[in-house]
Amino acid sequence: MNLSKQDFDYIRQYIKKNCGIALKDDKKYLIHQRLEPLLKSYQINSFSELANQLMRNVSHKLREDIILAMTTNETSFFRDRHPFVTFEKHILEHFKKEIHQQKGKKIRIWSAGASTGQEAYTIAMLIYEFVERNKFEGISLDNFVIAASDISTRALNKAKSATYYDAEVNRGLCSERKRKYFKKVDKHWQLEKKVRDMVTFYQLNFIESLSRMGTFDMIFCRNVLIYFDSNMKTQIIHQFHRMLVPSGYLILGAMENAHNESDIFSPVRFGSTLLYQKKVK
Repeated sequence: MNLSKQDFDYIRQYIKKNCGIALKDDKKYLIHQRLEPLLKSYQINSFSELANQLMRNVSHKLREDIILAMTTNETSFFRDRHPFVTFEKHILEHFKKEIHQQKGKKIRIWSAGASTGQEAYTIAMLIYEFVERNKFEGISLDNFVIAASDISTRALNKAKSATYYDAEVNRGLCSERKRKYFKKVDKHWQLEKKVRDMVTFYQLNFIESLSRMGTFDMIFCRNVLIYFDSNMKTQIIHQFHRMLVPSGYLILGAMENAHNESDIFSPVRFGSTLLYQKKVK
């Protein structure tokens, strides 16, 4: 199916306007690859016909499906592992001190770009285990709030159901955690309610104001900013800065960084993991 330069330019501008993703000139193949199956399912005969439909204010469902097709990205439990080792060994210990210093302190953590929920539930499992180890030191689940957001309602519905296929739970999860937190339901694996209930999911588009999510002690935004142009990345990072408490942490993906924001963030390294800590003026 042919994709002319004119149709490519219109469709990529539509995508950028609706979800912020910036596609460079060499990404023509990506629109072709991601959207051609969608055209067939909607019985749209060409990319030119799709562009014409978009000009006429496309249906909400087709808009949602276009965004979903273009934002679908790799996710798994304990993805890359080392950020979660740092979270467990260093960051949670830091939060423990804060909880002891401030009675009733709630540690708020946000998984931004949560997709189908594996990252948020990985964070929840680690917090659950941390509380188990420290329950006699005045640490409880009530001290933690986990928010997770994504642009796709379809991805969020899967995340809220916390139901995964064999391949999804076998990728990243050790057998011990699989036994502890999941039960087999028909052909799927269902996450235990005690962990599911630790996470609250929100629909959020990064082109909107993010401030309605509130303030956080730590923000995970991994492998999301790579889809945006430099101006959009800067806007998002500055919003994160405003939303973090003093000395709060931001963690990005391996191919992302906030090096240009040294006036507002200090890089902090734990082994292979680079975090950005909000500077206190």
